[in-house]
Amino acid sequence: MTPNEFRAIPAKLLFFLFAAAGSAFAVEEETSGRLAHGDSSTVVRHNAAVSEANALVAEVRVSLSRPAYVFVEYDNPLAGRYRTRLEAPAAEHAIPIVRLRAETTYDYTVFIVSGPDVSDAVRGPSGSFTTGAPPEQLASMFTKATGRSSQPLILANGRDRGSGVDNIDNIVLFDEVGALVWHANVTRAGPVSRPRGQDNFVFLPAGRHLRYVTPLGEAGDLGDLDTVGYAHHDFVVLDGGRVLLPIGRTLFHHYDSPGGGLRTVFRYDALGIWHSATGMVEQVWNSKDVWNVSDPTQHWGSVRENDATRWTHMNSVTIGPRGNIVLSLRGRNQVVSLSPDYEIEWQLFGPHSDYEFPNPADRFYRQHAASQLANGNVLLFDNGNERPQAEGGEYSRALELRLDDAAGTATKVWEYRPSPDIYAPFASSAYRLDNGNTLVNFGTRDRDDPPHPKPLVLVEADADGNEVFRVETVQLDWFSRRYRAQGIDAIRGETMLRPPTALGRSSEKHLTMRYEDKAHVAAGPFDLYLGGGRLMYAKDPCKAEDIALPFFLHAFPQGTEELPAERREHGFDNLDFKFMEHGLLWQDRCHAELRLPEYAIDRIRTGQFAIEDGSLVGIWNVEIPLTR
Repeated sequence: MTPNEFRAIPAKLLFFLFAAAGSAFAVEEETSGRLAHGDSSTVVRHNAAVSEANALVAEVRVSLSRPAYVFVEYDNPLAGRYRTRLEAPAAEHAIPIVRLRAETTYDYTVFIVSGPDVSDAVRGPSGSFTTGAPPEQLASMFTKATGRSSQPLILANGRDRGSGVDNIDNIVLFDEVGALVWHANVTRAGPVSRPRGQDNFVFLPAGRHLRYVTPLGEAGDLGDLDTVGYAHHDFVVLDGGRVLLPIGRTLFHHYDSPGGGLRTVFRYDALGIWHSATGMVEQVWNSKDVWNVSDPTQHWGSVRENDATRWTHMNSVTIGPRGNIVLSLRGRNQVVSLSPDYEIEWQLFGPHSDYEFPNPADRFYRQHAASQLANGNVLLFDNGNERPQAEGGEYSRALELRLDDAAGTATKVWEYRPSPDIYAPFASSAYRLDNGNTLVNFGTRDRDDPPHPKPLVLVEADADGNEVFRVETVQLDWFSRRYRAQGIDAIRGETMLRPPTALGRSSEKHLTMRYEDKAHVAAGPFDLYLGGGRLMYAKDPCKAEDIALPFFLHAFPQGTEELPAERREHGFDNLDFKFMEHGLLWQDRCHAELRLPEYAIDRIRTGQFAIEDGSLVGIWNVEIPLTR
């Protein structure tokens, strides 16, 4: 079977034939290897090209004099050295190269192998290629990392909302020193999982279907979900082509409920199993059948979502050590364990909890990503929404609780709480690694804490709560959230021969690089740069008070007919903005970027202003002609 023939197998079939597909392929390798063993083969030609669709994916094409096994080793002094997995015997090879950094040059070498044992590989010719820039919302991401993760790769997914772009989600991979080495842009990624034995990443857009994306960034549908309601937030791949997932539903209820009126809309959750063979979703558990929505004691606060009360808001589903199913119900402020036959085993915090907290500071609030560890403890991300001031107020942490069934108590045995505190009011995750460390993802930042945006923080903490790795990312002109983060070992079966040594470019250098090909058009309180259809504002050093006042930006077109109708009588376009909405203050540097209108501009005028006694007062201003 050639690589192209293997890729042609329907993704849905690959997704569910886990061990069987791997065994069949291994047998074919051995058979083909015996046929080719002892034959000599040489490289007739080779070349490398970076994918036009994904700048962090390349392909090395190799033509051989006769069929043989082939692999490629590729190297960059900072990014590390890697070996692709062994490709089946063929005369023509198209070998994908993944785990690449942006705008980075790699050297590669082709190796020919007579059989499936790579120890007798013959070194072939070499070449090089240079990757391109990632998409706009990732190209504007600045990263600061310290330490080194024990995980070779960290898989994360997030949502970006920015200049003229809405609901563009990205699935990304960071290497162990925090560099972006893979991405896939999809629409509404939702939760992401890598099923056992698979290369593909499976994700669940909120709605009625499952999707996948390959290591090469090619997305497709796995199947529709035939169900009443909508799938959301999480899923677990089971055996036999089945997927366990929450199903959200809505009902009206006529009574005076907590947080509602006589006609209150409630959103609640059921638990279903999707069968790939039929597309049907079998309901196995329903919160409405277990708890009485009319009972005020079965509610926790009054969390609202649009026009509805989120009664359960199931945001994670995991399998526990006994095959039990652990549910995180953010709306009830509760973690619940179901037995394998879907009966409630225990309820932790929230309404009618089976456990008391001897220390009130051990309680959690509006949690995400709950799981039960092999030792029976519960690990979760404590978002901290509405945490009482007596318990420390609103801050976020990763929290591990020991459950004492005999005493009926829950007690903190471990936490990671950064200093200073970080408040991540929604999304976020805590993921226990095989070595006992924990990957803690502060996936949002409090938008009411200027200047915005604040960096998203991802930490690997050890058993003592100490940081061994920390990466901060911030994106200009975008509001971002990172829903989850987890560790994986490889993207497409590649082997690390030498680990990465450094991030490659610091945030300070990255900021400087943003100006290198731009025209410096004005100096003063802020340096102004023009390029790429954007106006950039820079100040170093910078303080919060420097960007507290609003900025005005007026664009004067070469012809007023270019203006929106409501602006023609004024003769200019009003693009006034608040710095915190389009820039950042980070490491004593201010930087903001504004996208200019696409029509021909004669000049622009910009500066800062204040309102005193009801009148506008200019603090500073500059006019920049653009027609010269």
